[in-house]
Amino acid sequence: MGRARAKPVPIEQRTRIVLSVLAGEMTMAEAARRSGVSRETVAKWRDRFVAGGRDALQDKLSGPSSGSVEERRLRAEAEQLKLALAEATVQLRIWQKGAELADQIPSETSRR
Repeated sequence: MGRARAKPVPIEQRTRIVLSVLAGEMTMAEAARRSGVSRETVAKWRDRFVAGGRDALQDKLSGPSSGSVEERRLRAEAEQLKLALAEATVQLRIWQKGAELADQIPSETSRR
């Protein structure tokens, strides 16, 4: 049987733990022991905290030059998909309108 799962550590406590580790007030091992989680979990919290802070401090420029290469590629692809969807929607409406009007046009056999 596996070990019983500990209660999740509240975000406020995680923040205090990570800040204490970053400030050098306690080691990751000590923080893990005090909070009842593994050292790897504390390291994961620290890494996510630092990455989130780094992302928050980046200047967000608007326009096509902002973001990573992957983000720009995805934005361009999204724009292409929006245009394709708009074109398909217009074509569908034209075909639907044509189908509505097709019943109003007499057939070749009915003209005779």
